[in-house]
Amino acid sequence: MGKYIVHSTLRPAGTQVMNQTGGHSYLADEPLVAKGTDAGPNPVQYLLGAVGSCMSITARELENADKNLTIKTFKVAVTGETTTYSDESSKVTHMTIKITAETNLSPSDHKSFLNEVVRQCTVHESLKGAIPMDIIFQ
Repeated sequence: MGKYIVHSTLRPAGTQVMNQTGGHSYLADEPLVAKGTDAGPNPVQYLLGAVGSCMSITARELENADKNLTIKTFKVAVTGETTTYSDESSKVTHMTIKITAETNLSPSDHKSFLNEVVRQCTVHESLKGAIPMDIIFQ
């Protein structure tokens, strides 16, 4: 079991938020049109990036565990759609995840590998059921 803690502090400039976890700091913000300063990705972009990053790291972990697997390329493009409601709340209502990968595996083993990446991805599994997702293997 893992435990993760992120401390987020609103800064005085626009909508900037400084996030700190472990020895890392990263800035979140909103674009100028949303009264931000566009100094960093917004929270939804971080969410989408978390999906792509988690899938990529999971792919590498599977490669490290299987000496017969070689990943030549692995790319994830995540598109998120949001809906804003009449009460001004909003949420991510759909994600499209496109995985482009080249491995040394046979076509059937390659597809099994990609399915295993999706299955073992912690972030995907956490969001599954909460956000409709289309996953496309290219």
